[in-house]
Order: sequence, then C-alpha cells, then structure tokens
Amino acid sequence: MKKSLYRIILLGVIVFSLFTNTTNIKANDKPDAVYFGSHLCLNCQAVEQSGVFDQLAEEGYTVLKYMSEDDFNLFEEMFSRYARTYNVPKNKNLVPILYVGDTYYAGESDIINAIQSNQAQMIMDENELLDPVELFYGDITFKDFMMLLGSTLILGILDAFNPCALAMLLMFLSFLTDKKNSKTILAICISYISAIFVTYFILGRFLSSALGMLLPYMKIFYVVLILLALFIAVLNFLDFLSARNQKYNQIKNQLPRRFFVITKKIMGSFAQKVEDNNPIVYVLGFLIGVFVAIIEFPCSGQAFVAWTAIVVDRTSMFVFFNVLLLIYVLFFVSPLVVITIISLRTKNVGSISNFVRTRLDIIKLINAIVFLGVAIYYIYRVFIGGLI
Repeated sequence: MKKSLYRIILLGVIVFSLFTNTTNIKANDKPDAVYFGSHLCLNCQAVEQSGVFDQLAEEGYTVLKYMSEDDFNLFEEMFSRYARTYNVPKNKNLVPILYVGDTYYAGESDIINAIQSNQAQMIMDENELLDPVELFYGDITFKDFMMLLGSTLILGILDAFNPCALAMLLMFLSFLTDKKNSKTILAICISYISAIFVTYFILGRFLSSALGMLLPYMKIFYVVLILLALFIAVLNFLDFLSARNQKYNQIKNQLPRRFFVITKKIMGSFAQKVEDNNPIVYVLGFLIGVFVAIIEFPCSGQAFVAWTAIVVDRTSMFVFFNVLLLIYVLFFVSPLVVITIISLRTKNVGSISNFVRTRLDIIKLINAIVFLGVAIYYIYRVFIGGLI
C-alpha cells in the first residue's frame, strides 16, 4: 500500500515538473523581435546581407522570421495581425518590416540603422513584443467589423434621406402620378430606382479604387478626408439655420438650379412617351435614373464618399467591401421605394414634398453632426492616436 502511494506521489511530482518546465519553455519561447520579408524582395535581401540579424543573434536576441515564400497563408495571417496590433499605416505596411517591443521599423534603411545604432536592442531590453490581435475576417478585427457595419448603417440611413435624391424622385413622380396605367408607372419607377442602385454601386467601386491610389500618400489622404468632413459639416449647419428660418433660397448644399431645369425638360419629354404607350419608356426610365444619379452625386454622394474612405482605410478585402457597399446602397434606395409606393397609391406628391421640406432643418442638422463626428474621429486617430 505504501509502495503504491509512493509511486502515485512520484508520478505526480514528475507530471508537475514536466508541466512546469513546459510552461517555462512556452513563456521563454516569445521572440525578442518579429521580421517579415521575402526572398525575392531586393530591400529584404539588403537587410539580410547587412549582417544585422547575425549581430542580434550574437548579442543573444531571437528574431522570428516570416518569409512570404515559405508559408504564404501563415505569412499573410501574421503580417495582417501584427500590422493591426501596431496600427501600421498602409503606406508603411510593406516588407521588409521589423517589430520590436512596442514599435516597428519599416524599410531597409530604418531596420539596419535601428539595429546598428543599438536603438532596437534598447527597446527590446525595455519592452516585450505586443501580442498580435486576433482577426475576425481577412485583415479586420471584430472591433473593425462592428465599426464598419455601424458606419454603413449610420451613413447609409443618413444618405437615404438626402434632400437632393428625394427632390429628384419627387420631380420624376410628379410627371407620372397622373397617368392611368398604374402597373406601367410602377414598372418605370422600378427601372428608375434600379438605375440609381446600379449607378451608385459602380460609383462605389470606382471610388474605392480611386481612394486606394491615395493610400501611399496617407498624410494627404487623411488631411483631405478631415477637411472634406469639416467643410460639409459647416455647410450643412449653415443650411440648417437657413431651413430653420424658412429661407430655403439661401440653402447652399443642393443641386444648382440649372440641373433642375435640364432634368425637368428631360422628364417632361419622357412623360409624353408614357402617354403614347411607347415600350421604350422602360429603357428611358433606366437611363434617366443613371443620368439623375450622376448629376446629383456631388450633393447626395457626400456621405457616400466619406463612408467609402472609412472602409478603404480599414480593409482591403474586396468581397467584404462589396457586401458593405451592397448594404449601403440598399439603405440609400429604400426610402425611394417607400415614397414611390406611397405616391402611386395616394396620387399626392405635393404632400410628401411638403413633409420633406418641413423637416429639412432636422435632416441638415443631423448631417452636420455626423460629418463633424467623422472629422473628430479622424483628427483623433491621426493626431492623437499616432496613425501617421
């Protein structure tokens, strides 16, 4: 009995010892630095050939290397995780890049100089590497996902009640609601709204590509975004004051009058073809929708541009961007669908127009607050959060 008890105690000591040793090994396994590079990258080759990694090894520092050719899936995952952890701007998120302590060095010269001057070693002595964040999908964290989804819902709903888009739809409906064939009119309106949906989706793809080209020039990108948001916020606040005092002729953030005149003529000619029961009206309805979406974009697309910039700044995932874009554009056209149905049923476009006009001050004020929020967010992120 005593022998059995002795054996059990001895086995427990051995297991505990193994567990303790394993834990210590894992704790001590954390490298002093993490390096991302490529065997084919000339700058990466220059870093390797400079002998700085041999210097670190001789000084007793361990560097964990991720090379893109060795295991690309692992490289891509860890590259994104460390970039998000250290909040690396996209114009610097390239190989070669070295993470030490709570900072990083991007580019051949920065890495070599930091090690040769012992600056990197001093940081490694004082601070451990940050633990890489977990990614929710692609290159975004769960926090990023919630922020992007939230901005899509807020700016999408805000854009949905944009006075420019609503005014154009109401003008279009005013030419159609007195027509007798309600099914034909409904089909034309669906064609018109579908054209706006498709046009905005294409514009969103174009905008994302255009803004993506600005990413190498991050300072310009963020400064333009902040100034644009502040300008639109001020413009909407001034319009709020004008609408509050019912001085609608002083509202600045709206389409120029000549665009309304041109569009009215086009829609008037179109309405005549509807009277003639010309089958081409469905195609013309779609083309008018494309035309309206383009000319109203400088007014109705302000929130859209701000939203696109936010998403492009946060993720490069093509599929994820398209899903968010689809949600945003669906929000944008949803009031157009509701107003169309109400107008065709009541045959009273005027009452809807008056309803929008009497609440124009609220719409303008909410726009001002949201755009001010976008500006403050990026001012904090850039100048306080140290994004650049």
